Amino acid sequence: MSPFKIHSVYLIKELLYRWGRSIFVVGGVGLAVSMVILLPVLGEGFQSLAQLPFKNLAADLVVQQGTTESALPETMGLMIPYSAQPIAENKWNSLRTIEGVTEVMGTVLLWNFAPGKFFSVSGIPLQSVIENENKNPEKLIGPARVKEWLIKGRMPKAGKNEALVERHYGAFYSLKPGKTIKIGSTSFTISGIVDIQQGSQIASANFYLDINEARRLVNMKEGHVNQLFLRVSDPSKADAAKASIQKIIPNSSVVSADSFLSLLGTLSRLTGQFQQVTTSVAGVLALLLLIVFLRGAMGERQREAAVLRAIGWSRGHVRKQLSAEAAFQGFLGGTIGVLLTWLAAQGLSTLKFSLPNGLQKSNDPAAFLGSQYVAPAVEANLPLNLDPHLWLTAPIATALICGILGWWLAGQRLKGTPWGKIRA
Repeated sequence: MSPFKIHSVYLIKELLYRWGRSIFVVGGVGLAVSMVILLPVLGEGFQSLAQLPFKNLAADLVVQQGTTESALPETMGLMIPYSAQPIAENKWNSLRTIEGVTEVMGTVLLWNFAPGKFFSVSGIPLQSVIENENKNPEKLIGPARVKEWLIKGRMPKAGKNEALVERHYGAFYSLKPGKTIKIGSTSFTISGIVDIQQGSQIASANFYLDINEARRLVNMKEGHVNQLFLRVSDPSKADAAKASIQKIIPNSSVVSADSFLSLLGTLSRLTGQFQQVTTSVAGVLALLLLIVFLRGAMGERQREAAVLRAIGWSRGHVRKQLSAEAAFQGFLGGTIGVLLTWLAAQGLSTLKFSLPNGLQKSNDPAAFLGSQYVAPAVEANLPLNLDPHLWLTAPIATALICGILGWWLAGQRLKGTPWGKIRA
């Protein structure tokens, strides 16, 4: 019988005869592998979830300049939110010079107060939308992509008293194309209805109209905006861009996908923002677990290994046999680890998380004015995706690691004479 066949037969019989020990080692390896794989999967899932409010806006950062005043209005009517004060054109245009910033779009956000009724208005640069929608669609970010959300009617015309209404709000107040609504002291004709898509909630408002009309309603200076949407070329440059923005625009708040991770809980922040650190720690812990499980298994095999040497097996042959067993158990454990991760991902992906349907929700005056209309909650499942290649790469990698550890641990256990091990 060839040496390979001898080793193979012995390996199979050992796994079947000592099935309890085999299950213990394979199960332990599976848990260690699952821990290493699951944390990055969770991190990517939470990152994707946090980016969802920005997904269909083609923007990475949202900038507003606030004040220290209370959000409670002194008078009823149309107003500029305290959390979004006007920013001069020369200031917000200078953001284009920040390294990594590839696009900047300014809009005007307004709040309208009335007894028992509140609504928000977003002024968008309609002329820019018309000029770029066919030639340079990549320049349209934030609410400027509102045409993609149009489900009925048409876009407002620049310079006209026309507005789009959000679908839920329009249904609540029976607003359809052709009807009029008074915003401030001006009547606007509803030209169309929009449905805020998932991935666009950060730019949600009840009405959308031309930016110049929005400025005129509150006597805002030409070129001024109070909400900025920025795109960066590389997510790694977002933090540096935030710091530069806050230097140019004092007292500004800069919101990004990372800002929402804190709303999703501690686990999301650890696995999302500190993904590399948590994965590295998990990898070290998994390696220690592998050493513990394999060391325990090798310890139980010490006397059997001595018997093999006593009946004629060389030290090298015994060491090769034990490392082959460790590698095979590692392969099985790696496969089980991927299976456990897949099952965990299937279960965790059913969890629903509430996402903000707009900025500055804590300062939303509708919450304390008793508005009749309440925006529907935005919920999303945790998107967890397992790379199909892991079904092959994880077992092979685990088999190699366990084989190397098995070779090293077997060498430690085979020191000394076989008779001394047998009598022990």
